Amino acid sequence: FDDAVPVSFLQTQEAVGGALNVSTLTVNAGANKEARIVLGDADAAFSLALMESGNFEVRHRENPAFVVTSQGDVEVYGKLKTKKNLRIGGQMNFMGVPQWLLAVHEDFNLEPVGWSNHTTSSCGNEMKKMLGGFGQFSGGETHKTYRGLPPHNQIRVKATYHFIDSWAGETAYAKLDHKVIWTDSHDQQTSKVGVQICGSPAPESKFAVPIDVVIPHMCEEGGPCSLTVHFGSTLTLPPTEQSWGVSDVQIFVR
Repeated sequence: FDDAVPVSFLQTQEAVGGALNVSTLTVNAGANKEARIVLGDADAAFSLALMESGNFEVRHRENPAFVVTSQGDVEVYGKLKTKKNLRIGGQMNFMGVPQWLLAVHEDFNLEPVGWSNHTTSSCGNEMKKMLGGFGQFSGGETHKTYRGLPPHNQIRVKATYHFIDSWAGETAYAKLDHKVIWTDSHDQQTSKVGVQICGSPAPESKFAVPIDVVIPHMCEEGGPCSLTVHFGSTLTLPPTEQSWGVSDVQIFVR
């Protein structure tokens, strides 16, 4: 129809009393034009718009607030609040910045699966388990390969490393795909104070140390994706004299 000739109240923008009750409403502006429905007056109006690009937008005062792109991605501009649970099954992009997605979390309160050495213990709190620990891990390492991770360009690994008993300057380390990405050392003899938490009479003065590393790591949609995580130490004495453990292993991707 001719755009210059009003054929409905949607085009005339004149107020209509009562309500509109239809089973189907189609707004088609034509090729290379934006289709829009405006709600409210010009100063504080909300609008629903289908862009020429195929994106669907919810706007407030002509500023986009919520966008569904032609690829099916959802973009939120501004604060996102929820009073109930929010479940996200994929990656999230907020204000143009990709957000970290927690892909793996192991707290070892359940039986570990996939680790080359999967023994666990507790230290100071029976409710809190760690991989390894007193009497379990000394020199050497344990590792696990995680498969089926979501597609990503970066990976972030967080964990807590526990130094237990009589360390004498040896080194703790973590690896990703066989490359060292974190180290720390501890000498219990140089510590002036400590608290005996578990194990031998030697007090723990560096019991829980956070690991938090970010590295480039590429995995594409539909392709195989894996990551091998290692934790270890250069200890040489038996695990009843010096030992270590790891808890709360988390892997984030984006």
